Amino acid sequence: MMMTSTKQFDDSLASDQTLADRARRGSGAAFAALATRHRGAVYAITRNMCATSGEAEEALQQAFLTAWRELGSFPAGAKFTTWLYGIAMETALAQRQRDGRRPSGSLEPFLPGFDRAGRLVPSKGRRPELDGSSSGPIQITGLLREALECIDDQTRGAFVLRDLLLLPVDEVAAILQTSPQAVRRDAHRARLMLSGFVNQL
Repeated sequence: MMMTSTKQFDDSLASDQTLADRARRGSGAAFAALATRHRGAVYAITRNMCATSGEAEEALQQAFLTAWRELGSFPAGAKFTTWLYGIAMETALAQRQRDGRRPSGSLEPFLPGFDRAGRLVPSKGRRPELDGSSSGPIQITGLLREALECIDDQTRGAFVLRDLLLLPVDEVAAILQTSPQAVRRDAHRARLMLSGFVNQL
């Protein structure tokens, strides 16, 4: 029993790379440690990319199942979270396509306005984190979650990874297979639309 406890303790201290290498050689315990460590982040991706909690749970399970099956293709030296979060994003998007999910509306009308001189028209924000004046993660609940459903998948994905998971721009770009510039643009655009939506409530 002591050996099992020690082993679990060792797994909790091991790096992702070490655990991924062991899991690739067939260690279910190493993969379980990785799944436990990253479950919250993977669920944050699936929950904020899927329309319902049920779909998110299904995508979560499928993402880890896919990761286990594809461990052999995990590139040596690659960052495990980049690879895993990419699988989670692909799984969530596949779930949306399978269910025929499309944005239920558009938040375009909530983008900020500009005056004739091209200056941004100021607005009093109710959610400072959406205005970029907060460094903490954004909490997505209630109407904000419904509003998120109105944002296209690419823009939404950039926002989820950059603003909710607080991942570096380069890692988000790798996950979404796009450029860092596109990530900055899409995440900023999502923040502007969500902020405009909230300010109109």
